[in-house]
Amino acid sequence: MRARARTTALATLATAAGVLLTVTTAVAPASAAKPERGGTTTASVASGCGDLNGLKVTAKNVSRMISLNAGDVVGVTVSPARSGDLIILSGSAGTSIFFEEAPATSGMKFTAPYSMTYGLGWSLDTSGTIPSDLTWTFTCSGSGGSGGSATTSDSDRDGVADSADSCGSTTLPDSVSRPTAGRYFANSSGKFVDGTGASAGVTVVDAGGCSATQIAKALRLSKKDSRSGISLTTLKNWAATH
Repeated sequence: MRARARTTALATLATAAGVLLTVTTAVAPASAAKPERGGTTTASVASGCGDLNGLKVTAKNVSRMISLNAGDVVGVTVSPARSGDLIILSGSAGTSIFFEEAPATSGMKFTAPYSMTYGLGWSLDTSGTIPSDLTWTFTCSGSGGSGGSATTSDSDRDGVADSADSCGSTTLPDSVSRPTAGRYFANSSGKFVDGTGASAGVTVVDAGGCSATQIAKALRLSKKDSRSGISLTTLKNWAATH
């Protein structure tokens, strides 16, 4: 099932990037009389956070090209949702491709790590038959208030304004050469994970705009920490003080 979900996610991502347009329909805000219906809902022209906020779509999969500022938060829920179902997010940012998942019963939030145009696609992974009509509801908020984004200076595009950034010139993902279980580094989405992909529950934004490589250098840690990532204790202590 997970392999099928990832295949679906790749197809959804391709749609968002304009490579594959299975079914193209217009999308409507939640205040409209009826949500849009279709097999896959796509938008080939990039829109902003405010255009996604309040959007409601009925379709199996939803894809969107959207311009986000660092720190903008895109939330999505799907209905019907059953225990064990997962929302799969497939995304592209420049040349980077990433995947995220969250329980469908609680919804998913994606925080833009830096300001740019993203290709985002959402699909449902379920152990049973996927309902023919899934209703997706979106929110999007940023530092400019609900449904909007404010422009801030973020030279290295790590999600932290230059005025509050503890580490300049952050490069994502971390340049670790030996990913190891229990050793954490920042991935292309700005989230710290270990060599097995397990999440630390800490982001680059939480760490004051610093990657594991930069933290290891600032603390003068061993070469192992630079090659494999830093310990969870070190990461959380750093995040608590920056």
